[in-house]
Amino acid sequence: MTLEQQAIEFFLQEEVLKFGDFTLKSGRKSPYFFNTGSLCTASQLQRMGELYAQKLQAESVFDNAEVVFGSAYKGIPIAVATTIALAGTSRATMRAVSDRKEAKTHGDKSSFLGVINAGDRVVIVDDVISTGGTKMEAIAKLKEIGAKPLGLIIAFDRAEPAEGSSRTAKEAFERETGLPVFALANVHDIGRIRPDVKSAFEDYLAHLV
Repeated sequence: MTLEQQAIEFFLQEEVLKFGDFTLKSGRKSPYFFNTGSLCTASQLQRMGELYAQKLQAESVFDNAEVVFGSAYKGIPIAVATTIALAGTSRATMRAVSDRKEAKTHGDKSSFLGVINAGDRVVIVDDVISTGGTKMEAIAKLKEIGAKPLGLIIAFDRAEPAEGSSRTAKEAFERETGLPVFALANVHDIGRIRPDVKSAFEDYLAHLV
């Protein structure tokens, strides 16, 4: 079974991916809804971490990475789960790091939780890309301390068009930052893996312009 199939199966089993008639925040009508926010049990977090860890190890651009970084808030459990899943592998020394939303005024006043140093090579993890604003902030923070972002891993690529562009949000982000974005699965995988919803998704994807 491919990683994409494993990911879709997991998302369906845990109802992260739901089929139906949904109105998204953008106002667009969609035959599906995707949300990782409900993943919180031990088994869910373990499986999510395993999938991200598989993707990290599969992409050669991350071969020399030392840090898995997750932005507050949804990225934090993803970074921790991914790093734990790497225990017992050749990547067991990788560190989970996140940023603070609010500045701390006492004790450790660092903008980060965890250990990160100048020169560290970083894999950024998150659930999806919408506007990319949170990721842009993370990249700026990392570069400010001398760390080097290598790219991103997200759970799901919706392939939604970026605002004011013919490119998808993922494509626009890659073009602007020069960083590759890898998804565990994307909206095109759903129709291939679930023939019962293929026609609805083909119609939906045809209108994503």
